[in-house]
Amino acid sequence: MEVNDIMQILEKDMKVAVFATVDEDGKPHARHAHIGVANEQGVFFMTSPTTDFYKQLKHNPNIAITTMSEEGYLVQVIRIEGKVRQVGKDRLQELLANNPYVEQVYPDDDIRQGMQVFHLYEGEGFYHSMSQGHKYVFSIGHEEETDA
Repeated sequence: MEVNDIMQILEKDMKVAVFATVDEDGKPHARHAHIGVANEQGVFFMTSPTTDFYKQLKHNPNIAITTMSEEGYLVQVIRIEGKVRQVGKDRLQELLANNPYVEQVYPDDDIRQGMQVFHLYEGEGFYHSMSQGHKYVFSIGHEEETDA
C-alpha cells in the first residue's frame, strides 16, 4: 500500500481524528478534529487562534494523530506522530469547503475566516487493517515505506 493510498483513507473514509498535544506544563491533551487534507505531503487541519489546541501547537510542534474506522468486517487504524508548522491561511478555503462540521462548530463567518491552518509535514505513521492483518509503516517528509 502506498502512502497516498493510506492518506486518502484518512481523509475520505475516516475524516475525523484524535489529535494529541501537550501544554506548557507538559500535561497531555486530546481532542477530535477534522482532517482537512491528507496526502503524500502530510496532513492539513485548522483551528482557531483562540483555542487551547492552537496554543499547544504553537508551544510544542510535536503531535500524535490517531483514528479508526469500522465498516462491516473491515476495521482500520491509522496513527501518525510528527511535527506540525503553521501555514496561516494557505489552504484555508479548501479546508473550510471540505469540513461538513465547520458551520456547527464555528457558526460565524468572521471566526471561520480567522482560522489558521497547520501542516503535519514530517513524521512516522502506521496503518493497520485489524480485520485483514495488513500492517504498514510509512514516513511523511521522507522517502521510504515498509511493511511492518
